[in-house]
Amino acid sequence: MEEQKQIPYKMEINKAAVIVVDMQNDFVREDAPMSLPSCREAIPNAKRIIAACRKAGMPIIYLKFIAGPKDTLIWTWSPKLFPDVKCCWKNHKRYYPDIDREAEVSDIIDEIYPEPGDVIVEKYGYNGFYNSNLENVLRANQIEYTVIFGALTPICVDDTISGAFERQFKVLAISDATGTFEEEYHKNSLKRIEMKYGRVLSTDEFLAEFEEAKQ
Repeated sequence: MEEQKQIPYKMEINKAAVIVVDMQNDFVREDAPMSLPSCREAIPNAKRIIAACRKAGMPIIYLKFIAGPKDTLIWTWSPKLFPDVKCCWKNHKRYYPDIDREAEVSDIIDEIYPEPGDVIVEKYGYNGFYNSNLENVLRANQIEYTVIFGALTPICVDDTISGAFERQFKVLAISDATGTFEEEYHKNSLKRIEMKYGRVLSTDEFLAEFEEAKQ
């Protein structure tokens, strides 16, 4: 008989916030410099989660990776941040065929665009907590639980989850609302997160628990 896995915690809606990681044009749109098809595939699930949580009054926080205008160490590992491409630079536009228009490269994608009252936190590295006001935003809202998904495992999503854990926020990572550049890395990331950092749920699993928590 298979032993049933113990659930360490379940989310309390009035103490929870959604953190959407780097779902930006230059990572998600077609023909973007760092285009991630799996992030496009994750959009419908991201929309479902955001819509349900926003309706329940949970804070929706968008992380936005910014590069430029000067060379930093992160450019060494991401050459497309250099001025010849300007991936994720502020005040720079490029054409994306899937929306058939130019758009700000660092902006959040249209499908899940922030609404008035949502929070946007800019960052210049992978971890959403590093040198940002993300922790202050969460503390000001008396948040204990963080629902985290976006772009991408095993980098910015992983680092942000590690940052949340280190600051004593309980993590719920949404496996199929998160993109990656290689499936093997994605699976390994989820295994690592579930082993030491937080709970890993599918969108359906999360929304089922969410409905239970509302009752």
